[in-house]
Amino acid sequence: MGEAGRSEKRRRLLSARFTVYFVLAMCLFPQADYLEVLRLVKTGDKGLRSWPGVNKSSLTRARQRLGWPVMRELFQSVARPLGADCELFRGLRVLALDGMLLAVPDSAGNNDAFGKSGSHRSPMGYPQARVVAVAECSSHAVLDAAIGGFKDSERIVSDALDAHVGTGTLLLADRGLWGLARWHRLRDQGVHLLWRIERRKARRVQDVLPDGSYLARIEANKHSKAAGTVKAPPALVRVIEYRVDGQADIVRLITSLTDHEKYPAEELAVLYARRWEIELVFDEIKTHQRGRPVLRSQTPDGVRQEIYAHLIVHHATRDLLDEAARLHHSVAERTSFTRALHVVRRSVTSPSGFSPLSSQAGPTPRTL
Repeated sequence: MGEAGRSEKRRRLLSARFTVYFVLAMCLFPQADYLEVLRLVKTGDKGLRSWPGVNKSSLTRARQRLGWPVMRELFQSVARPLGADCELFRGLRVLALDGMLLAVPDSAGNNDAFGKSGSHRSPMGYPQARVVAVAECSSHAVLDAAIGGFKDSERIVSDALDAHVGTGTLLLADRGLWGLARWHRLRDQGVHLLWRIERRKARRVQDVLPDGSYLARIEANKHSKAAGTVKAPPALVRVIEYRVDGQADIVRLITSLTDHEKYPAEELAVLYARRWEIELVFDEIKTHQRGRPVLRSQTPDGVRQEIYAHLIVHHATRDLLDEAARLHHSVAERTSFTRALHVVRRSVTSPSGFSPLSSQAGPTPRTL
């Protein structure tokens, strides 16, 4: 917490350490109000004394003192790949990049920070925070995430992501995240790419390969709105085209894996379907873990704090699932996330769950 600028100068009843546990528990028990979450946390440690002066307002102030960078730093410290070496694709760890929208309370601050759908004169629904994330396809572990507003482009928000994306990884993405400068930036980090793209791009064929794929030159759009700015240099990509049975549209992929013998086109086409694993990750967070249609927090800082806390809880639950799968020689992605979440909730409220105040009894990522 010191790295995030939230070290405490005096000892408080609702310390920063305790508040971190409270925020995590708040995401574990989304249907409970603040005081009920506090009661559940205290149930996990019978040694905690009664706090007659603690109410919803004091818990809200404790969250405000903590801020959201602490939760972001904590998420970044625990987020790591969980997949086994046997789940690599020809030596590459397969990751997916995509975004989701989370509805937040309709307060003035949230509306200004995140925005709504509809026009300025006729906004509709709740404000929505846009979360763009990188997840490991085999384990469903979220490795990095950035938060923007409803009207922020997923492409721009994704440019803040770089953790665990580098040499030895293969990143899958949909056509909505395409950008030539983005392609070069990720390639400079050492990451290989397999992205879907619009049919009108990469039409300058350089060479046709034996497996039906071909090498093509892709250039920056001369008529883009960025006219007058420095254009990204051209890139040589490998194009793979195929049609899914029963569908008329042709799927068009581009990849930096240009060796057709080492990376056959058919295998890459099958592999691209794994991009949908990140949609399952978002469903786990939005439907099963969040448990409510709208987040709790009335302020933008609170929303960001709450989102990173949800990501921490999700990663810890996935870590627990991964360990259980290895013990039982099964696959983590095929086991029940909801059941694991129930186990985590029971462990937190058990007398031997965790102690928010004792450094000796602090939780590991596998218990909370």
